[in-house]
Amino acid sequence: MADLTQLFEPIQIGSMTVPNRIVETTYSINSGRADGLPDEPFIEHHVQRARGGAGWIGGETWVLPTPLPAGRGDEILPGTGAVRFAVYQLPDFVPRVRAFTDAVHEHGAVCVMQLTHLQSLMCPSAVSLPLSSDYIPHVLDEDEIEAMLNAYADAATAFAAAGADAVEVHCAHEALPEWFLSPLSNRRTDRWGGSQENRIRFVVEAVARIRASAPADLNVGLRINADQCRDGGYDLDEMCSMAAAVCSAVRVDYLSVDVGSTWGRPSYIAPMHYGDAPFADHAAAIKQAVGGVPVLYAGRVNDPVIAASILGSGKADLVGMTRAMIADPEMPRKAREGRISEVRKCIGCNTCIGKVVHAEVKTPLCAVNPAVGSEALWAKTGRASEAKKVVVIGGGPAGIEAARVAAERGHSVTLLEREPAIGGMIRLAARTPKREAFGFYPDYAKQELHRLGVDVRTRVEADLDTVLALGPDAVVTATGARPRRSAAVSDDDSRVFDFEEVLRGGCSLGAHVIVVSEDDHMITPSVADFIASMGIRVQILHKWLSIGEQIERYTRGIVFYRLYKSGVVFHPSTLFTGFRDGVVYGANSHTGDPIEIAEVDSVVLSLGMESDDVLARSLKGKVTELYNVGSSFAPRFMAEATQHGANVGRLI
Repeated sequence: MADLTQLFEPIQIGSMTVPNRIVETTYSINSGRADGLPDEPFIEHHVQRARGGAGWIGGETWVLPTPLPAGRGDEILPGTGAVRFAVYQLPDFVPRVRAFTDAVHEHGAVCVMQLTHLQSLMCPSAVSLPLSSDYIPHVLDEDEIEAMLNAYADAATAFAAAGADAVEVHCAHEALPEWFLSPLSNRRTDRWGGSQENRIRFVVEAVARIRASAPADLNVGLRINADQCRDGGYDLDEMCSMAAAVCSAVRVDYLSVDVGSTWGRPSYIAPMHYGDAPFADHAAAIKQAVGGVPVLYAGRVNDPVIAASILGSGKADLVGMTRAMIADPEMPRKAREGRISEVRKCIGCNTCIGKVVHAEVKTPLCAVNPAVGSEALWAKTGRASEAKKVVVIGGGPAGIEAARVAAERGHSVTLLEREPAIGGMIRLAARTPKREAFGFYPDYAKQELHRLGVDVRTRVEADLDTVLALGPDAVVTATGARPRRSAAVSDDDSRVFDFEEVLRGGCSLGAHVIVVSEDDHMITPSVADFIASMGIRVQILHKWLSIGEQIERYTRGIVFYRLYKSGVVFHPSTLFTGFRDGVVYGANSHTGDPIEIAEVDSVVLSLGMESDDVLARSLKGKVTELYNVGSSFAPRFMAEATQHGANVGRLI
């Protein structure tokens, strides 16, 4: 077994003693704060991590006020906001936040609050900032800069009164201090720009004002982006120099280091495509540059063994494991007790932040942990009042979670799965390039169901008689979904395949493949990547304006990088109308104008899924309790399936 000793050693950061090196860095997934201040859902969500053994709780980021001109309204964009009024200015701010910090301290962890001007409305220079938009900001004048700087001091003082151990000035991924630090966005010629000394002035002054205003024992850290990875921006060498200069100019108690941006490649919230701890060496370089200032590395560390190796090699002093603890709040305790095999590992799909903060979902989600967003409710869920015999048909995510929760609540559960192993479509997703992490979930589920005594029967093609013969009190149908076919092809066309057939292997595709797409998420890009990785020429016909429209923004960059590097050709706004004699026929979605692509060897359909609910319909009225869950009810995504299955397990 790996030596995790250093992971659980305390460390002194300024005036605070952190009991171990496992950090919940700041993140925002709408876990509560309905009125802007900590409430029961918010507190339970974050305190679960402290209760589970994390030494450092970051909570969610706190947006500082922007000095907007008279008559100008707030500007709220996905993941950013220029707001006139901040919650630290509310009259009941201190007691409400203290309820949170007290709860964190009760479990022995420290509580760190991140302060951020996360907006691009008012910036150092009139430069288009994020890769994804062409908004041009207002150029800050001296009075506005003064107001921005004073906000850090005012907020820090309020958080100190509310019991925070430290405040963290957000200087990375599109926060205002990064715009000052970067030569890409700071083209000023006054004392705030130009030379490195001038570009770091905003950060130095923010820390200095906090030091002058807040109590002496309040610790101050910086969240920095080690490398912008953008033409015209700063690189690792320059950040090492800037970090050293800032730490020489003003006392900084720690540096929290990540890499990348919120758009493009690389992403600072690295998805599964990047592998484990992809930028830990950048943290090591920063650590060497700043001497004795403690360094926290954050960036896809989902395994305590990997975290321990980062510490052991001296690359960092603390390790951010935020998504790992969203997936499993008990991860630190399990690791400390030698139960690493019981950890529900984060798969790096970024549902938690990408889908919640920047897309259509506004309640917390995790693809592998269905309790996320309802922690207070699940904390009150106990054993069932009556033990029942439960049969679950289907071992995909919905069926797994229904079986797991039902078994935890004391029911006798049998799970029937027609494949040789549980996991459903997740196992197929794990076969696509750089998405092997999907395999963590079924591997965890197999062990967890065994631990809970679930009778898992694989290679069973369940039908009505099979289910009824088991004499169930309750039946859960989780039979999933099947790929949709197109009316434009005949069933006997041997050169047309659906994506599931291709991922299972054994299809002879030839040298030139057209992927026909009516999927807006990850199926089309993943299948195209899978085919292209075999050296096959791939073109994609997509029904509408943009392929991968629903891929969360932290994943898009690496996905399309791989496709373009593989030579995949895209045909957006193109409907598929037929395939005959090696020619694919299509039409422009807007004009109807015909399109032809010749010398095509095969066509792969990626048209989304349709429910396989035949068994659910046949069981209706024949069992006392019947629940149809996950994609068997309506095809959606993994997070919806795990939540649906778990909720049904709680209802039985």
